[in-house]
Amino acid sequence: MLSAGCALGYRRGAKGGTWIAKFRDADGKRHLEALGAADDSRDPDGLSVYSFAQAQERARGWFQRKAREAAGDFVPLDRPYTIADALTDYRADYKRRGGKAIDRLDWSAGAWIKSEIGAIVLDRLTKGKIVAWHQKIAETPRGCAPRPVPPRSIGRQTPAPKPCADAARQRTGF
Repeated sequence: MLSAGCALGYRRGAKGGTWIAKFRDADGKRHLEALGAADDSRDPDGLSVYSFAQAQERARGWFQRKAREAAGDFVPLDRPYTIADALTDYRADYKRRGGKAIDRLDWSAGAWIKSEIGAIVLDRLTKGKIVAWHQKIAETPRGCAPRPVPPRSIGRQTPAPKPCADAARQRTGF
């Protein structure tokens, strides 16, 4: 036991042991996570094989993440957090709060945000990128909003969107 509700365990296996983190939340629900192999037969490397001290350190990080999760705080992913991830979290919160225009939110997010800046990692979002994105939206002729990309079916190609009539008139001057 490392602290109240937090324990580090060892599970013996045929080819060596595994470190297990055990966490019990305020509701009494038990959470388990295999942290990695124990240093029974191999030297610890801190990546996949852990000594007892390394397993304790890794478990403490996992306990903090689970406690934040249980409290409803933001929990970072194991990969970079993108604008698309933030939108997914916002959509879930909007729906939980009883948002009624979920289809409108999905369309707007798909057309204007995910397709344009959704892949940007939040750490790399700059004022310049936001200004350029806003400028592109402002310069898009009315009624020519991009279409959200529908999920593709296997073997089916979605046709390329036709240019907007207003945009074509603006370009040709007619």
